[in-house]
Formats: sequence, C-alpha cells, structure tokens
Amino acid sequence: MTPPTDPYQAVTHPDPYPYYAELRARGGLHRVPGFGPWIAADAATVRAVLTSEHCRVRPKAEPVPAHLVGTAAGALFGRLVRMNDGGPYPAVKQTLSRALPEALREVDSESRRQAARLFAKPSLSRLPETALQFPVFVLGSLLGFPESTLEASVQDVEAYVRSVAGPTVSSEGAARLNERVAACFQTTARTPFTARLMEGHGAEELRVPNAVGLLTQAYEATAGLLEATLRAVARWPELRKQLSRGECTLDDVVQEAVRHESPVQNTRRFTHAAAAVAGQQLEAGATVVVVLAAANRDPLENPQPDAFLPRRVGRQTFTFGLGAHACPGPLLATAMAMAAAEQVLASGVDLSPLAGPVTWRASINTRVLGGL
Repeated sequence: MTPPTDPYQAVTHPDPYPYYAELRARGGLHRVPGFGPWIAADAATVRAVLTSEHCRVRPKAEPVPAHLVGTAAGALFGRLVRMNDGGPYPAVKQTLSRALPEALREVDSESRRQAARLFAKPSLSRLPETALQFPVFVLGSLLGFPESTLEASVQDVEAYVRSVAGPTVSSEGAARLNERVAACFQTTARTPFTARLMEGHGAEELRVPNAVGLLTQAYEATAGLLEATLRAVARWPELRKQLSRGECTLDDVVQEAVRHESPVQNTRRFTHAAAAVAGQQLEAGATVVVVLAAANRDPLENPQPDAFLPRRVGRQTFTFGLGAHACPGPLLATAMAMAAAEQVLASGVDLSPLAGPVTWRASINTRVLGGL
C-alpha cells in the first residue's frame, strides 16, 4: 500500500496511521517535501500550537476564503466564532459553551427520536448518506425547523460545506439556512433549545449565523464519529461481548472512537506576525497543519495508542481541539453518535462489511465514509 505523501492525502487513505506515526516521530514543527505548511503531529507540539496566542484561525490577509467573498456562504463564514479571534466572538462562544451542555437532555431525547426514524431498518449501503442526515435532523428539529424542511436543510448544509471547500458549488444553501434559523429566533413559539441560544451576552447579529454554524460544524464530524464507532464494533467483535457483559458501556466505545479514529483528522492555524511557536521560529503568514489524529495516538499521552480500549484510563483526546477555539459541543456530538449507534446495534444489522475496504468522502480534514 502506497503511503500518503502529506497530511491532506492521509485523511482519505485506507490506513493513514503508520504515516502519522512517522510525522509524530519527527517531533516539533517541521515540513515535508512538496507540502508548504508546517506540520504539528506529536501531542506536545499540537498542544503548543492550539494554545499559542500567535496562532490564529484564519490568515491575516484572508479572513474569508477568496472564492466566498461577496456570497451568502462568505457572509456566514465570516461571522462564525470558530473562524474569528477576539472582538465580540468570545462572548458568543461563552454563550454557546454554556447553552449546549445545558441542552444535553433535549439533544439526547431528540437524537433517540431521529435515530429511531432514520436507523430503524439500517442499510449499510445508505449509511454514508443517512449518517450525514442525522445531525441535521436532530439539531434542525431542536432549533424549530418545520419537519417538511429537514431534508432540504441537509442539502443546504451539504452545499455550504462543499462551497467552502471549493468555488464550483453554489453558496445559496447558506442563505436558506440563515433564513430558517432567523425565523426560529424571531417566532414567539421558540423551542427551549433556541431560547437558550438567545440568552447571555454577545452581539445579536452573530447569534443566527452561529446557530447555523452548529448545523454545518456537526454535519461531517458527527457522521464520522458514528461511522468510526460502528467500524470499531465491526473490526473488533469482542466489543459486542464486552457491551453485553457490562464490561464497558456504549459511551466508552464512542469516547474511544473519538480518539482512535478521529472524525476530524486535522485543523489549521496561521501566524499574523513572525513568532516562536513550540520552539520553532515561524515566519509571518505561516500555515500550520495540526494533525489531531496523530496526536491522539501519541504513546506519551495514550499508552498502546493503536489498541482500541473502551475503558482506557486517562484517555487524552485532541479531536475537539484545545484552547480558545476548542469545540463547544463535544457532548452533543457524542450524545448524537451514541443514540444512533445504539439504534443500529439494536437492529441486528450485519456490520462486518464495515471491517473491510471502504471509500472515504473527499476531504482534506474530515474522515467520513463515502461508500462501502
């Protein structure tokens, strides 16, 4: 099997983890031939980059991708907390970080309802499609989307995600999502979930786009986590026995899946001025690819890193990030994935095909099934 030549290729490689081990063994910030950005792969360096005040989430000269400027997708992108540093954004992040854990019971209940709807008779051939639908159905319903708009909302989220990745996809899905969420915020019959998002401090004009951001950010990440969980059960049949004997819980399995096969394999950071980061002098305008999936398997953080251990003691996971831009919704992602996995496992569907060769959805940072 030909190994990947850079971290972007690794995301959709059949087995990127030997390559990640090579990157990790180099230690510190480094570069590889033919790939421009700096690379952080070992846990210590990943931690240093993600918590450095010098590493920003967007390039100074391009706060919004050039191909999105002047579009609805660009307007949405430019208002997302996760794509901005400073200004009014920390207050909005604080609101999200408080509101989302408080909504966990609602998320769990709605996840179970939508899992029963979408996975009652699961088809592995349709798993990639259904896994992507699921988080949009859950979060869209919690926001107050009419049931009749959920399938269209999935298409709009897909269009937005693809428009960010490249200029060949229309950005109008973002405008429709913004309109739906705005209507949910403006109605007097707000759902409890939406009401929570409206509480607290922060610029009013940022609340709607960041509620849309919950849909777009959960989309591939939650689908990838559900698939990683089911693939683990398929690859290690002993997990079913451990679950049935009460030796571990499904939550244990999901949490280890988050670490073992991170649905978000990498993220990026950018320097706005020359600075020393993790002991390396970086030039102004440098790009750093932070390989979260490699850090998750750093043996200095997680002994026996390649083993799938649901009851792993002291598990260290980098999947949801660290520092000012750590994901505010890891509890939501794991709750959704667990509800869907529970429904799939209860259905008795044969998961063994997931243990064999699969294809991966085209991406440079998320590891999500494309097909079996």
